[in-house]
Amino acid sequence: MKTDRLFLSFSILGIAIATLFGAFGAHSLKDLFSTYEMDVWNKGIFYQISNSLGLIILVALRKIELIKKNDLPFYFLLIGIVFFFFLFIYNFFNKCFSSPSTLAKNINVSCYSYWWKFDNYWMDFSFSSS
Repeated sequence: MKTDRLFLSFSILGIAIATLFGAFGAHSLKDLFSTYEMDVWNKGIFYQISNSLGLIILVALRKIELIKKNDLPFYFLLIGIVFFFFLFIYNFFNKCFSSPSTLAKNINVSCYSYWWKFDNYWMDFSFSSS
């Protein structure tokens, strides 16, 4: 069935996104988020993976004909996967870019660190003819 393939694709994509966001949160956001915000982030990862695994299980149960052709539970889990994905995006951008000064600070830190390395690299060379 084409819908089973669609549901399976979304569930695999949901697990991949949850894994990427979980690793990103654990390594990059731990200094930016408070303990409570990290708990919320990790709970969102858990729910994202739970919805995705539930969708895989429902597809498998339908393949072995243990459940009838009723797509409503599939769509509920699919809505959960999409909802938690956009919740991650909203929380990340709300925290990192909450004000223009925060946006400028985040952009300037990355630009300055890049140019500082670049300038120091070129300052090591001497082009004088001796």
